[in-house]
Amino acid sequence: MFTLKQFKKKRALAATISALMMGSLILPGIPVHAVTDESVNIQILATSDNHGRFYPYDYAQNKEDKTGSLTQIATAVKSFRGTNPNTIVVDAGDTIQENSAQIFFDSNPDYKASGLIGHPMIKAFQEIGYDAVTLGNHEFNQGVPKLKQAYSPINNDNTVLSSNVYEKDGTTRMYSNYKIVDRGGVKVALLGITTPNIVHWDAENLNGYKVTNPIDEAKAAIKEIKDSNKADVIVAVVHMSESDEYENYGSGVENLLKEVQGLDFVVAGHGHKMVDDIIPNNDNKVSKNNVYSGVKMIENNARSKTIGKVDITVKKVDGKYKVVDKVNDVKAKLYEIYDGTAKKVNYEPDQKLMNDLKPYHEFALKDANIVIGKLEGGALAPENEIKEIPQAQLEPTAMMQFINEVQMHYTGADVSGAAMFKADQNIKAGDVKKADSSLIYTYENTLYKLEVTGAQLKKYMEWSVSYYNQYKQGDLTVSFNPDVRLYNYDMFNGVNYDIDISKPAGERIKNLTKANGAEIKDTDKLILAVNNYRANTQLLTYGPIFKQGEALPKLIEKDVKGDIGGVRELIGEYIKNVKGGIIKNDCTSNWKIVGNNWDSELRKLAVEKIKAGKIAIPRSVDGRSVNVASITEADLNKKIPLLSINDIHGAIPENGKNVGLAKLTTVFKDYKNKNSDTILLSGGDNYQGSALSNLLTGKPMNEFFKANGFEASAVGNHEFDWGLSTKDGSSIFAEWSKDSGMDFLAANITEKGKTAVVSWAKPYKMIEKDGVKIGVIGITTPDTLYQTKAENVKNIEFKDPVETTNYWADKLKNEGVSEGKADAVVVLSHLGTFQDKTTKEITGEGAELAKKAKNVDAVITAHSHQEVEGKVNGIPVIQTGYNGRNVGNINLTFDVKNKLIASDVKLDKVTTRAKDIVPDKEITSMVDKYSEQVKPLLNEVVGYSDLALDHDRRNPGTSVLGYWTSKVMAKATGVQIGITNGGGLRTSIAKGEITMSNLYDVMPFDNTLVKMNITGKQLKKLVENGINNEKYGWVQVAGVKVYYDEKAPFGSRITKMLLDDGTVVKEDGVYSIVTNDFMSGGGDEFDFKSGVSDMVNTQVPIRDVLAKELKETTSKDKALNFKFEQPLIAGEYKEDVKPVDPTNPVDPGKPVNPTKPENKEQAKVESKLEN
Repeated sequence: MFTLKQFKKKRALAATISALMMGSLILPGIPVHAVTDESVNIQILATSDNHGRFYPYDYAQNKEDKTGSLTQIATAVKSFRGTNPNTIVVDAGDTIQENSAQIFFDSNPDYKASGLIGHPMIKAFQEIGYDAVTLGNHEFNQGVPKLKQAYSPINNDNTVLSSNVYEKDGTTRMYSNYKIVDRGGVKVALLGITTPNIVHWDAENLNGYKVTNPIDEAKAAIKEIKDSNKADVIVAVVHMSESDEYENYGSGVENLLKEVQGLDFVVAGHGHKMVDDIIPNNDNKVSKNNVYSGVKMIENNARSKTIGKVDITVKKVDGKYKVVDKVNDVKAKLYEIYDGTAKKVNYEPDQKLMNDLKPYHEFALKDANIVIGKLEGGALAPENEIKEIPQAQLEPTAMMQFINEVQMHYTGADVSGAAMFKADQNIKAGDVKKADSSLIYTYENTLYKLEVTGAQLKKYMEWSVSYYNQYKQGDLTVSFNPDVRLYNYDMFNGVNYDIDISKPAGERIKNLTKANGAEIKDTDKLILAVNNYRANTQLLTYGPIFKQGEALPKLIEKDVKGDIGGVRELIGEYIKNVKGGIIKNDCTSNWKIVGNNWDSELRKLAVEKIKAGKIAIPRSVDGRSVNVASITEADLNKKIPLLSINDIHGAIPENGKNVGLAKLTTVFKDYKNKNSDTILLSGGDNYQGSALSNLLTGKPMNEFFKANGFEASAVGNHEFDWGLSTKDGSSIFAEWSKDSGMDFLAANITEKGKTAVVSWAKPYKMIEKDGVKIGVIGITTPDTLYQTKAENVKNIEFKDPVETTNYWADKLKNEGVSEGKADAVVVLSHLGTFQDKTTKEITGEGAELAKKAKNVDAVITAHSHQEVEGKVNGIPVIQTGYNGRNVGNINLTFDVKNKLIASDVKLDKVTTRAKDIVPDKEITSMVDKYSEQVKPLLNEVVGYSDLALDHDRRNPGTSVLGYWTSKVMAKATGVQIGITNGGGLRTSIAKGEITMSNLYDVMPFDNTLVKMNITGKQLKKLVENGINNEKYGWVQVAGVKVYYDEKAPFGSRITKMLLDDGTVVKEDGVYSIVTNDFMSGGGDEFDFKSGVSDMVNTQVPIRDVLAKELKETTSKDKALNFKFEQPLIAGEYKEDVKPVDPTNPVDPGKPVNPTKPENKEQAKVESKLEN
């Protein structure tokens, strides 16, 4: 076994030697051993598409950029190397292009004179210690001589790879096809492949060179490696993305894996796709299934923004190492250099590499900041009317005209075509530096001069304008074809033309003339200026524009003014030497878009909504293309989501299925980020129910409501548990409203004998979103009279929910109130609902309201702790259960005139995805703060139990917990019988330690002991109310045995009642009992109005009595343990039969077995407990 101590020694050795050898690309042959004799973990660190990012600086934009650079990759590599000595570092290409990479060649006289040697990208590779680098397509942009010059310092030991690019002799590879690296005794073959489509993009630069199909090369290399037993593991490092391009089979990883056997993993590049640990398949999708050979791949983002980490576990089989399971023994993960969401740098630049590369950085900085001219009259491109839609692709601009002007000047062309490379490219007014050319021309393209006919020009232009999606009636914006990148849309100068986007692609160019207005005939011959990319990929080859057999344009001259450089350099030259350093934002309107006959007023409204963030410009699925579909008149419809919770009962921290306030906040923020018009509402019962909330009188809940911007809450029955006033006499609802920032709505609560709504609540709230007015009416269940302390609601009345709703809905929608008329009316209620799981039928108070109410558009329900989603009478009805486990989502859709045109309802089952939700930091901090405050009290151990004190008010009979609680209540007050309601006990207590927190969970409501004398007749009536009560659950009792007939009608089920000592309870007898203040006030419809005398509220909380009992009677050595006897017994009462004593038989000649009293129900419970 490889010990931690051994590992640390080896890691230290590796780090020391790495430091000594820094500057040499090839790692020394230090002995690195496997983790065990039977398995080795090989770590591969992979980068790709670094595109000139040697330093954390963007030279085109002339500013620091820590989103990615090789100096930061160096830090990441050092970090990962420190965890595994068996590390291999590879790169998949596109290295020496972009970000001023082109200036570091001897062909640049300023660079040659600087005294600097080599290319900074390759120098960085050396110092980081790359084992292998594959050539990308952009390596060929500046020609093979420059490529070879750049890579010469590392062209040893097979470090530079490209199996499918050959010299002009056709037989000698330009670079090696593979390299063998030994790590920990495991030989790893690194197979390099370059996309074969380089012949499309750099045909001239590769003229005479041979480029072959990757599939053939991979097969041959793998055969050679395996036949010679050269490697245990084969990893392909390829500059190809997942899918092929140009229908060139073999130019994608999925093709490769379909045809080639023997690979263990693929490091990919080129597509910037940012995927890890996937298995490619052949239908352009990503699959986790074992497709083909089950070989996985990884592909980095571009510009050093990510680094890939691949862990391959190699096991010894029959004396040889191999990857046994290519799915489960190979794990790949991308790590971001910069966290764009958190705006945080994950890997800072390596200071040593920064220092080594600083001279190159200073040279690039100096080069970028040379002032070559001045722009007068404003920016070259106008500000976008819509941020995400480049104005320069909707109308002629000085920017595109200027680029075409440069191209026409140096070629003497009649017509020029050029594209934007970036949606935000522009040059602002003022001094123009050399670097600023990159702002309007990103790439190092060269200038080509072609001869075309009028017919060929039209075909080219039609191909270009296929970039636009076809206009349809109702469109309000121009949109772009997601299959066409913006750099494939050319705009033209030297001609006048209209683009009719109402026509299908291929029929859009209208009124095409020369600049002087002369008609362009099909037979006309014109000189055309374009860049090398457009010429070589589209105009001088067969493809989308010219089909096989058609005449192609003629190449007159390539790399026009190549001694100066590419188009970007020609722009600088033109500014400095042709325009005398002065350019202006002049623009000729030589083309326009036509056929988009939209409603101008609706278009104006659409633009306003887009700018306000109300409407999002659509993106492609992969996120690379913006504005892929038009905004339409239908998009002007206003969507107002109503998010609701109910009966959260102070469920503050995450606990079991309770999501907790911090994660709920994240959920709400996500919804609001998607739609800022989201409305948050609560169905009531906000505070009572947890120790943390109860002890702090709901303060954490109010902070949660305020932080999330809740608009209103219904008034739940448990909102009354603390009474109507605070200790200082002010309204508790007024305090809550102030602290929570939300209104309490209760249209059907009035003071006794009055018609006006109580002063501490409002009947409705008008909420306006996006010009839509939504009237929210608050309704509370009239059952509140029986479901809170009677004392607390004695001076108020609960009006009929339906009548009240109809009154206020009519007023809001038809008559109007001070805020105007409502466009929709929503009932925010604390009314119960239920839903049949099979039929989906919704019933209950809330459903009845939806059936009978008029002018109501949605009903939010609560109280019954049920999950409900659906429609009643066409009206959306929702309930989220309880404790914040779900979020209700009713979506109301309005047209531009604010008419409600659609509604839908959905229960977001948050608890099912809670593990993936990141808790909100601020709310987490708030919860932690309050938890610390009450921690000493709640963590106190008050007792121990050997029994699980189970409870569920819906289960038949008194529970174990209910029996013990009732027994303790009776003992504490010295009475015969204890009785409490099932709903007052909120959960069970597990066996083991019992803390104060457990007791708060069981009894969150601060109910007190109330003792009295009661007649047997009234006692029977009380207990009868709690037998099989579907509405409130089962009564909990101790000190009495009750026999009942469950088939008898409600009110006549009890057949016999006895005290624990066997005394029969008589109707005219008087007995001492204790209950809670909720029940004694009529809660859960328990009747204490008659047959009661000497009632005294002791003001002693039941929770405290339970804690005292546990403290006094239990300890670690003496846990709670008692024999539970079910006091509620289904069945006929029978007199106990005296057991036969087997030791003293009645007839010694006829012995019998001993018997127990006939009590089936009790026997059943005792048997269950014993088991």
